[in-house]
Amino acid sequence: ESIKTVLTSPENRILIKRMLIKCADISNPCRPIEQCIEWAGRISEEYFAQTDEEKRQGLPVVMPVFDRNSCSIPKSQISFIDYFITDMFDAWDAFADLPNLMQHLDSNFKYWKGLDDRKLRSLRPPPE
Repeated sequence: ESIKTVLTSPENRILIKRMLIKCADISNPCRPIEQCIEWAGRISEEYFAQTDEEKRQGLPVVMPVFDRNSCSIPKSQISFIDYFITDMFDAWDAFADLPNLMQHLDSNFKYWKGLDDRKLRSLRPPPE
């Protein structure tokens, strides 16, 4: 009933659509772990290439944390989840009940935290 009330307002429907688009755009930490790792690698490589190009051209480096020689991908993922994802998806979950996404988010956070606790900077632990 409360969702119906929210959806009766055109302004609220627009806000919900904007939230959906934003959540979809940054939802990588809410995907199954293999997809999350794959896309974290792709996004990191994109940022590394940007930083490399900025350095090559003598431009200010926009994201110095994405220097491929010193970046910790697990730390970057943990920060991203802490600063952008958790609160947004907690709010979305309260509205739409998304247990699978929230479970993936929790598992993925623990995965990145486990790598960081081991002082690893890569997408995956080394082969045993």
